[in-house]
Amino acid sequence: MHSVTNAIPTGTIASIPAKAHAHRALICAALASSPSTILLSRTSKDIDATMDSLRGLGAHVVYENKVVTVTPGPAPTKGNVVPHESGTTLRLLLPVAASICNEVDVDAKGRLPDRPLEPMLGEMKAHGVTFSQDKPPFTMTSLLQGGQFSMVGDVSSQFFSGLLLAAPQCGGATVTSTTQLQSSDYVTLTTTTMADFGVTVDHTPARGTVQESFTVTANATFKGQSNYQIESDWSNTAIWMVAAAMTGQPITITGMNQNSVQADRRIMQVIESSGCTITWDDMNITVSGRASKPVHADLEQMPDMLPVMASLACSITGESSFVKGARLRLKESDRLEAVANLVRDLGGTIREDGDDLYIIGSGILKGGQGDCVNDHRLVMAGTLMALISENPVILKDSEAITKSYPDFFEDWNMLGGNAQPV
Repeated sequence: MHSVTNAIPTGTIASIPAKAHAHRALICAALASSPSTILLSRTSKDIDATMDSLRGLGAHVVYENKVVTVTPGPAPTKGNVVPHESGTTLRLLLPVAASICNEVDVDAKGRLPDRPLEPMLGEMKAHGVTFSQDKPPFTMTSLLQGGQFSMVGDVSSQFFSGLLLAAPQCGGATVTSTTQLQSSDYVTLTTTTMADFGVTVDHTPARGTVQESFTVTANATFKGQSNYQIESDWSNTAIWMVAAAMTGQPITITGMNQNSVQADRRIMQVIESSGCTITWDDMNITVSGRASKPVHADLEQMPDMLPVMASLACSITGESSFVKGARLRLKESDRLEAVANLVRDLGGTIREDGDDLYIIGSGILKGGQGDCVNDHRLVMAGTLMALISENPVILKDSEAITKSYPDFFEDWNMLGGNAQPV
């Protein structure tokens, strides 16, 4: 647990590497025809899970001095995928592992075994893979065959990304979305990273009766890259941007890519719509001014931003709305319910209407104990809510932050905040 007071962070902080980008680059490097070096200034439990799993699939992966050296190796007779609690690791690597190994043991921890794997498992079964059971731990046998894959777009974009990453190894594939593809920016991140490693993905947008599809040709091959830079993480940068917006004390985040395709770059529009000012100086972004206008956000394309946006909403007088959040019930926690409970526990007012949330902000919370339900995004939200709390906020399960940002509390305190282990 951690106790967080309302001491205000301000100043300049270096951005951390994008976890979503790192997962994809590491996988491309492990599948390439030659070694790669990847520049990664920090790691996390989720990134470590992907590196461990790639080792279990035959790659030689070494992380030293902020550089990952990936040397592709022959697939073992029996592979291992160990995602721990990382849903991205599991969903990206299931089809990848099946595309190179005849037999793979897959394990998972926490809530991950119960998070949905359909319809991807069904499509993998239809393309030659058998499973000892339908949720981890299980063993996959037989190689994944390429061809035509159909996938609904409203469960997880990671299903699309995993199949596309597997496509070069299984003779090419076309993945078609039978419904509107949500979180499509994450698929764009996948296809952009694949292109960086030499594999082009042809994208056919939805138009009329034509469904959206992605195609990788049969002759595609990943190629190793030297000094490949992982870009900075908009998901975690959002913490600092929201902190500045909640308090009116400016924070500058260095090393950001203004043209990133990461979904959570949309936090810029949310911050600006709340009445704050965002300025750029080369690759440095500064948020100044205090938020004063309620937030209204569609969660379909940026579901991971709900927890920090809920914190922002609590600091603004009036009703903020967050709609279309159904997929948030399938995350590390039921994030709709978990966010609602956290707001209530700390003295805020929130109402739920199906998969929509409405927060009636007053600018002040009471504080007290909040349950982060082993979800790193809830740890971030609770820490931010402490900024407007009359009493310290005690965060249960605060160690979950190590999944994505192990040094978060150290960075928080460095900027003048006050978070201490209990």
